Amino acid sequence: MHYVTEDELREAYSKEPFGTYELPKGARLTPSARQFLIDFRVEFDGGEPTPVAGAHGQAAKGMASARQPLDLGALVHDANLLGTRLRLLARRSLGIDNAVARQAEAVGRRWQGATTPADLVADKPKAEGTCDPPGPPPQPAFDAGVHPVFFEMAYVHAQLGRFTRAWANAQAKAGPEDARTIGAWITEAAKVCEVLEAAVERAGEEV
Repeated sequence: MHYVTEDELREAYSKEPFGTYELPKGARLTPSARQFLIDFRVEFDGGEPTPVAGAHGQAAKGMASARQPLDLGALVHDANLLGTRLRLLARRSLGIDNAVARQAEAVGRRWQGATTPADLVADKPKAEGTCDPPGPPPQPAFDAGVHPVFFEMAYVHAQLGRFTRAWANAQAKAGPEDARTIGAWITEAAKVCEVLEAAVERAGEEV
């Protein structure tokens, strides 16, 4: 039996958002995958495969889903997870690239300790409109002179990109205030990614 994971759903949602989800035949949702669909207000069949509904029925379900407000508690949860990852990167970067260490620690500590959406954008200007998520992750040179931490930076960059692309898609169906919060968070994540890209580029120039 195949279990659909949260990672699979995030990857699909980051490429193209969807308002309904039908499980493949014989598949089941993992608990975290089910929670992802609930948080992003995606209609799904509850874990048991069902016949495909007519096109009109699916469209109606999608419209109903799109009208439901997002739960930004899920954004806080994602930020907590990414904040923990950033702080680990910060510790490992100390003495190797202190610019990355300082930035990752500052952002990671705030994200890790956030308990409300407001905590994520404290003292940040309210972004208007849709913010672009980070681009593709940098590719460190495969050379003995490149410290392994730069490969970890590329990995964290990829994680930030995947999470922010999913939230950028969700931003379109958020209310104005929630959309600004999401936009400000995506903007900050993109700035962290720019720091990581610059660090990996510098490392490549030094070998």
